[in-house]
Amino acid sequence: MGRRTLIWLVAAVALVVAFFSGFQLHSRSVSGVADRTPDAQAATIREEVIEALQQSYYRPLSQEALNARTLRGVLLALDDPYTEHLPQSDYEDLLASEENSFTGVGLALSQAVRGLAVVAAIPGLPGSRAGIRAGDVITRIDDRRIGGLRYTRAAELLRGRAGTSVKLLLSRRGRRSFEVTVVRRRLSLPVVLKRTLHVRGNVYQYLRLPQFVSGAGEAVRELAERTSRKHRAGLILDLRGNVGGLLEEAVDVVRVFQGDGVVVSTHGLHERTQVYSAEGHSVRRLPLVVLVDGSTASAAEVVAGALQRAGRATVVGVRSFGKGTVQAVRRLADGSALKLTVAVLRLAGDKPVNRRGVRPDVRALDRPRTSVDEAVSAALRVLVHGHGH
Repeated sequence: MGRRTLIWLVAAVALVVAFFSGFQLHSRSVSGVADRTPDAQAATIREEVIEALQQSYYRPLSQEALNARTLRGVLLALDDPYTEHLPQSDYEDLLASEENSFTGVGLALSQAVRGLAVVAAIPGLPGSRAGIRAGDVITRIDDRRIGGLRYTRAAELLRGRAGTSVKLLLSRRGRRSFEVTVVRRRLSLPVVLKRTLHVRGNVYQYLRLPQFVSGAGEAVRELAERTSRKHRAGLILDLRGNVGGLLEEAVDVVRVFQGDGVVVSTHGLHERTQVYSAEGHSVRRLPLVVLVDGSTASAAEVVAGALQRAGRATVVGVRSFGKGTVQAVRRLADGSALKLTVAVLRLAGDKPVNRRGVRPDVRALDRPRTSVDEAVSAALRVLVHGHGH
């Protein structure tokens, strides 16, 4: 299969979502916002964070964390990259990303020595329309040079209300630095992207999930049932670049294809062990391949790992990221929030994901500079030869 614009579009979408939420797995059952008493509102943020950790953190707090004098010291002592303090703007972005709607300019970014490197500019969105393209490096935002700034601090400068503009100075190989003005807008990304593939007289459905946002399970079920009714020869579920999202949505996606048995369980010091199982309402007759890569993480690993262990799907690609913890978000009195790890997850058979990832059944490297998507081609070979379970 030739590499189409769709592949790049979805990769960019996933990275843009990652910009807001990082490698996360949220559970609605544990991430509610607690009511605040006047006394709690008057407490320092550090004290609130300590209280929240004592009530909900997935393992006992060390004496070092309890004795740390600053909020930063408390969080560093945890040695947990997924537990962090979110400024109010980041908290609002996180809530918006879970509902699949946020304000931005449509650029996927990564850290660069001189500023922010553009990994992709999503077609049709403000950055792309302003002429920004992959490979460009943003070196100045408005009047602030960003070389040497931390990624999160530099990215904050891009944020703002919908309808406001931001000036960007860009560096591009073979060209002098140039400036563009981009107007921020409200973005709403598709829950699922789909494509029909024709191979050797057979018709296959390709679905890509950028992230597990509200409605993902319902959307995948509808498309899978429609694919089954149309007697398609199989389905490819592409989770490459999917960095996670809502746990319940991941479980719902597994239930589309897995008829019974354990999907995943969660365990934490203050959390009742919870087991999520399939409910018997699956699309069983549809051969399935799941694609993963090194940035497939969290909720996406739940889906790939559960379907693999249930013998329901062949997993194709490279080993996934290995992020098997669950986070909840607690709003603090000043409008900021604490995102904290509350549980670890295990697949059926008590198999952990954290730091191990999901290993593919069929290894397929995806070399972006080639004209062929090797992972999709490998998935089609699996389906054509009848090995998609």
